[in-house]
Amino acid sequence: MSEDRARLCALPSRYPRVFAAGPLPWGFEHGDGWCALLEDLCETINTLLLEEPDASVSTLQVKEKFGALRFYCRYASMSQALATRITTAIRSAEDASSQICEQCGQPAQRHAIRNVMTALCASCLAQRALLEDESL
Repeated sequence: MSEDRARLCALPSRYPRVFAAGPLPWGFEHGDGWCALLEDLCETINTLLLEEPDASVSTLQVKEKFGALRFYCRYASMSQALATRITTAIRSAEDASSQICEQCGQPAQRHAIRNVMTALCASCLAQRALLEDESL
């Protein structure tokens, strides 16, 4: 397990109010390159939750879809204003992810590979192309 993957797996323990439902059933369903982005997002959500002591977020799934991060969750015991601020933080991270390589975390662009969108930097895109050529 890579260091980034270990850091991702530790997020539910580090942020129990963000992962109120416990660890994710399928883990983090994306590459390790978004680790820092998710750490920042969880820290932001956790800081926002300090405003309302009874509030929590049940994170249900974190995955890649269409070359960007998707962060699915439910809110509990919070004001609409706080829910809006957390939703804004999540959408911002999701938008940013399409510019970050899902594999290594470097600046990236979204690419369609065999009709599947993915966010990869030039180096990871070239490496993936080599792997696909070898498998043919």
